[in-house]
Amino acid sequence: MTNIAVHYRNTYDEFGSLLAYAVNLLEMQAGQKPENDREFYAERIFNKLVCHGLTLKQLSPSPPPASDIEFWDISSSYAIARALIESYEALAYVALEPITDEERVFRILLWELHAEERRQQMLELVGAKDIKVSEVIANVLRLRNEILINPFLSTLDSKLTSEIQKGKTPPYHLTNAERDKNNGINNNYHRAITMHLSSYVHTHPFSVHQLFQFRAGEDECLQLMSIPIQYSCGFIAKSISGMASLFDPRIPVQSNELLNALDQWGKLHANGAKAS
Repeated sequence: MTNIAVHYRNTYDEFGSLLAYAVNLLEMQAGQKPENDREFYAERIFNKLVCHGLTLKQLSPSPPPASDIEFWDISSSYAIARALIESYEALAYVALEPITDEERVFRILLWELHAEERRQQMLELVGAKDIKVSEVIANVLRLRNEILINPFLSTLDSKLTSEIQKGKTPPYHLTNAERDKNNGINNNYHRAITMHLSSYVHTHPFSVHQLFQFRAGEDECLQLMSIPIQYSCGFIAKSISGMASLFDPRIPVQSNELLNALDQWGKLHANGAKAS
């Protein structure tokens, strides 16, 4: 077995172990009533993230790699990894960051309003006329009124208030760099992996040409297939650390192996690839 094949197998196994723990963590919340919106959304967004991870694992070749007659869907793997990372970003913003209750209420309102505004825009674009349109519009107006009188909004730049009033509410009131800093993530590293994954999501010329050169079973292709699960490992680890802190003691026992993995991924995210 080549070094690349060994590296892939180790990455795949670690990914599987992190996913297994994440599933167990979710199962331990089953039947428990969330104490607040923070726990409510944390559980649901984490569930979405884990589902992305399980699908990515299904798409990834199981070691040892099979013959070249297999079809390895590199583009879909990268797209799912990208979606998994976006789930982490929402999870961290809404539920994992240690902030005041006042700011938490504001963040959830902003996040919900952004989503409802997008729903309204989509329904308008397709000319929908049913009762759901009225419900969405009512939700937009309610959320907008709530956030405009929220005390935390007055502490922020007036530009945000203007955007909300115009129906152009952003999903987050902080930049990507600011959110990364709050969550101990090197922004250059985060941006680099997002760009890398997105080159396949957006069907750039490079990804199109590479797909026709792709041969399942070859070391170079195996290395490419390891990238989305490697990137995903880090964000699953970050999510597990945050969820375990939030729901402790209602969490599975953490082995030394798991704790070491969480620590190593935490350091990589904090320092970036250049420092490793």
